[in-house]
Amino acid sequence: MLALDTSTERISVAIKRGEDVYGVCFLGKRKHVEVLPKLIEVVLERADLRADELNVVGVGIGPGSLTGLRVGIATAVGLVAPFDTPIVTLVSFEMAAKSLPIDGVIVVSRKAREGFRYFAAYEKRGKESSVVKPPCVDSVHAYGDFLEKVRPSAILEDEYTISPFVLVEETEKAFNEGKAIHYFQIEPLYLQKSIAEMNLEKKKGG
Repeated sequence: MLALDTSTERISVAIKRGEDVYGVCFLGKRKHVEVLPKLIEVVLERADLRADELNVVGVGIGPGSLTGLRVGIATAVGLVAPFDTPIVTLVSFEMAAKSLPIDGVIVVSRKAREGFRYFAAYEKRGKESSVVKPPCVDSVHAYGDFLEKVRPSAILEDEYTISPFVLVEETEKAFNEGKAIHYFQIEPLYLQKSIAEMNLEKKKGG
């Protein structure tokens, strides 16, 4: 199985064959669309697997960078569509929380449009976690009030790394629980419209 997340500037990709897991993270100036296919090629080669031999592919669906998410999801669809391989969708904020090696309430947040933030909160105990607040977008003021209320053990803001090993582990868990879907059922967690979409609506409204 293979799993990937492109919701942040850091690309995470992992593959599992038997008990062997190979993972890689990339942070650089090159665009996701240029780097991601090469990272997938590297892990497939390392595991001595072809795309048609994958039994499931996991993909981060956000929240996160709109462009990054589109690249990741499109790449995952390109991997599975020719072979009708099932897909597992992974909430990127939850994967980030699970990547942090501490227990307690963990808040994950990143900047949205001016004056707003995406955020979510999870209570983590070992490898298990529960949702305290699902991913949302709200004002910076509301976000501050939420932090005061929950008093988290840790806060991940804007720059954080999603473990490739967590991605593949959660993909396997969801697959074994029968939570895989077909690629045409993917619903990204964009939470807000892109700037281009908002500008288009303003023009139409004006």
